[in-house]
Order: sequence, then structure tokens, then C-alpha cells
Amino acid sequence: MPIRRSIVRLIASRELRDLLRDRRTLLIILTLPIILYPIFGLVAFLFAITALDQKVIIGVAGMENLPESKTHPEAFLGGAILFECQRRLDDPPLIVVGKFQPRYTQSETELGSIEIRKLDSADESLLQSGTVDVLFIVPSDFRDKLSRGEKPAVTIKGREGVETSKLAVKRLTVIVARWQREMTEVRFARLKLPYDFDEPFKVHNEQESKPVVAKAADELRDILVKFIPFLLVMWTMAGALHPAIDLTAGEKERGTMETLLISPAERGEIVAGKFVAVWVFSYGTALWNLLWMGGGAVALGLFLPFPVVSLAGLAWAVLFAAPLAALFSAVAIGLGVFARSTKEGQYYLMPLLLLTLPLSMWSMTPGLKLTLPLSLVPITGLSLLLHRLMSVAGEPVPTESVVGVVLSLLCCVLLSLWWASKQFLSEGVLFREAERFSLVAWVRTMLGKGR
Repeated sequence: MPIRRSIVRLIASRELRDLLRDRRTLLIILTLPIILYPIFGLVAFLFAITALDQKVIIGVAGMENLPESKTHPEAFLGGAILFECQRRLDDPPLIVVGKFQPRYTQSETELGSIEIRKLDSADESLLQSGTVDVLFIVPSDFRDKLSRGEKPAVTIKGREGVETSKLAVKRLTVIVARWQREMTEVRFARLKLPYDFDEPFKVHNEQESKPVVAKAADELRDILVKFIPFLLVMWTMAGALHPAIDLTAGEKERGTMETLLISPAERGEIVAGKFVAVWVFSYGTALWNLLWMGGGAVALGLFLPFPVVSLAGLAWAVLFAAPLAALFSAVAIGLGVFARSTKEGQYYLMPLLLLTLPLSMWSMTPGLKLTLPLSLVPITGLSLLLHRLMSVAGEPVPTESVVGVVLSLLCCVLLSLWWASKQFLSEGVLFREAERFSLVAWVRTMLGKGR
């Protein structure tokens, strides 16, 4: 008997009306994003500000062994012509007037966030206690070996497992590398060689020449392009889980499932009506969160010199969220029908979450590209496709990969709907009584081979 659309529409509208009356559902699905996304944006802004202004303390043991300035300190700090001539003859000093030379740091902000503390000895207890974030040890014969043309060694020590220490080590390493490069130029100058004698050709790296703020904006854009599809998958699944359990296992608990089953509606029409209701709720949740995520990304792009995400990519996300919501809705309904109670249904939905998380996070692997085999992997292929579409770089998307993602989603949705319908048509599943758990019996029932 063909499915009557009027019956499906009637059941779907009834279920949607009941879901919209549930204030808890509306609070979690609709109100929570309104509260969370502004908080996330504020936290991200504070994180960026804190990362730029993070103060670090560098303890220098043996500061007196470093090369000293033979010109006026202001010549080094101000960049006078006198310094430009002098630095070709003398070893350039690393520290002048208690600070690193500005040309060794990436910005004035970084220079102001570094505090240099002179130590009498390389006492690692200062590092372990947090008095200093990194130790910079200069041996006593450092300057003498430099004058003899030898290669003395300096030591950088950080504290394992401490983020501030890692940040201090990273900053100090960059500063020392630039100082080392200038020391090489000085030695070439002494030998009457060009300062770039060891460079057979020039390399113009536009990424390296970008300001610190622009580099941070690039990293933020890359993070958002990967994070938005991940959140879309999670929220689409969240929008299907609670309604599906409420309309299946919840009806068993309330005793309304029997009333629905003895109505003139066929089993297939009941499944279709409930599926449409859950799908609408899940898809609406995805669109609501895309509105907030996309709006936030567009607003953020107004404060940056370039857009964060592609508007066309957001439009594609709206389109692909529909089959994604259908997949989660069908699977959640099948699991909800199998459960004897709401509590048991929540247990059964946990494997769905545990399976979706790694598939979605797999797509966030650095350097992972969308290929035809990966496009056939559910969730992962869709996430990779959305990464490519949302990127403002405009990288072309292979047609076969798009076809692979669509076919994969379509097959998964049809298979899930078939399985959910099979569960709904089984009397042993709908009206099974409480029984001692058996893994073999559970698998047989899930596959439709039980009683």
C-alpha cells in the first residue's frame, strides 16, 4: 500500500507541535547557541590578546660573557648610521640596556612582553619554581672563543609541560637565531666578504614577511574553516538525538505508542511522519547554528584585511546539512525504537556519538586532502568537502569527490531508513519486555533476527 502523504504530514505536524512545546528542548537547541557563541567569540578575542601580551621572564646566566656594545647604547636602540658601520667590525651585542635589541624581536609588542633577569648562576631551581620561564646559559669562555673564531655553545632550558615556558623558549629561540645570523654577517665583513656570502640566491617568502597580526589572522581563518564543519556535524546530530528518543522510546514510556499503532495509519506512514519531524528539527538546529557561526565569521572578516570564510561555502553548508540531518534522524529513530525506555535510548545513542566524533575530527588532520576514497567515508568526506568550499582561497573542488560525498550520504540515509522501518515493523522490538541483557540477543534483535 502506497504511503499517504496526508497521513505523514499529519503525524509529522503533531510530533513537531509536541517537540516545540518542550521547553527543555527549545532551551538546549535554540537558546544555548545564542548564549554560547558570543561567549566563544569573547573568549577567542581575549585569548588572542593574552597570547600577544603574554609576559615571559628570561633568566640569563653569564650575561657578562656576552659581547658588549662598543658604541653608545642609544646608537643600537635608535638604529643610527654609526651602528650600521660598527656592526661590521665588532660582534653585535644581544642585550643592550637590559633588553634584547629590537631588530631581533618580531614586534614592539613582543619586545615589551619580555623581561630579562640577570642570574648569578644557572640555578635550575629558579626554573622549576617558576621564578623564570626559561634559562639562557652563556659559558664563561663564550666571548673569548668568539674572538678566536671558535664555536662556543649557549644553552636554552625550559620547563616541561608548562605553556608559558614553551612560549618563552619559542621566543628566545627566534631571537637567538636572528642574533646568530647577524654574527655570521659580521664575520663575513671581517673577511671582506659580502654579508650574504653564504646565500647563493634570495628567497622572498611573503608569509614570513607578514606582520604578526596578519599571521595570527591567517591561523584564525584556517582554524575556523575546519571548526565550523565540525560544529555543524555535532549540532546537527544533537538536534536529532533528543527528539528521536522522545518520539520513540518516550512514547513507549508514556503509553501512547499503542494508541498510535491502532490508528488507521500504516507502520510505514508512522515511521515517515516521525522521521520528517525529527529531520525538520535537526535541520532547523543546523541552520540556526550556521546562522550564528556564519554571521560571526562574516562580522570577524569586517575587522580583518580579508574575509574569513567564503559566503558561497556557507551556502553549500546549508545545502549539505539537509542530508546530514536526514542521516542522523534515521539512525536515531532506529535506535530509539529499539530502546525500551528513554534512559536506555540515551545509552544506545552513545555509540553514535563515539563513532561520529573520530570521523569528524579525522577531517581536521593537517594536510589531509579530499580524494575520491575519502569522499566515500561518511561524515569525513562531507567535512573535507566543506573545508574546501568554505576556504576563501577558491581552490577548485573535484567533481568526482562531490559525487562521492553525495552518493555516500544518500546510501547511508537510505540504509538507515530501511533499518529504522525494519525495527518499527518488528513486534518483538516494539513490545519487548524487560529482559536480562545478552550481547548475542541484542545483536540479533538489532539485525531483525530476533523474536
